Amino acid sequence: MKRKFKIAAVALAAMAVFTACSGDKNADSGKIAVSTSINPVHQIVTIIGGDKVEASRMVPAGSEAHDFEPTIRDMETLSKSKILFISGLGMEPWADKAKETTGAKDLVTAELSEGIELIHLDEEDHEEGEEVEHEHGDYDPHVWLSLDALVTMAENAEKALSAASPENDEYFRQNLEAFRKDVLELKSEYIPKFAAYQGKAFVTGHAAFGYMCRELGLVQMSVEGPFQEGEPTPKKLEELIAFARVNSISTIFLEEQASPKVSETLAREVGAATETLNPLESEGDLLQTMKENYDRILKSME
Repeated sequence: MKRKFKIAAVALAAMAVFTACSGDKNADSGKIAVSTSINPVHQIVTIIGGDKVEASRMVPAGSEAHDFEPTIRDMETLSKSKILFISGLGMEPWADKAKETTGAKDLVTAELSEGIELIHLDEEDHEEGEEVEHEHGDYDPHVWLSLDALVTMAENAEKALSAASPENDEYFRQNLEAFRKDVLELKSEYIPKFAAYQGKAFVTGHAAFGYMCRELGLVQMSVEGPFQEGEPTPKKLEELIAFARVNSISTIFLEEQASPKVSETLAREVGAATETLNPLESEGDLLQTMKENYDRILKSME
């Protein structure tokens, strides 16, 4: 589905006022004013930034990240920010236009996925004759569902914040090290638990768990693609049913931000139970939700 970034003419006029009146972006609170895009980006920035940063999240909880378009209020907040933190890889197709529209020449964009080993979205994964759209890019954008990638994202956040506020660089580095420690503890707890299930498959609502699977040695099959492009064709559904039966799939995972109808139909067809996974795009505490996802996947494989 094609999506376009739209801002009314009145918004463009209003932005000139917002930018002119923005003044010192952090004078009032003494904190660095920044804007963040989606849930995992916002959480990482607030963890690393701590009480030195005032972070305004643009994509609200419960919203579909792929369909988001900034409001005039969002644009006003963005015009007063020093940094716009995004995940990148097509998750924020509105970001460049939003930055341009603010007219804020000093606004820096920090892409937290920079430096992560990416998973390419192969065209061969699409059915024959199906049009392949490239508006979102060629790579799986759900990097934050890998613990290793979370650390890289946090390192990128620390780098951007330290550049914006060098007097607080030691504070940001300490927060980064504390977060890195928490991530490594979670990894050391769960990687051994998944060792017995290398190559094991699970079925989920949309293809958001590729980086998690690469890290844990698992295989994902999904009802929808990585950008939730819509319900599968009858042929695709037949393939999912056959896959679930051949691989003795006992649980079909639903997602909070995806329509459960097709997944529930698939579960009925193969006699499987349903359970929820949270891809963290919209809401959920980063490490606690990762732990809950791990536990549910492990339970489905026992």
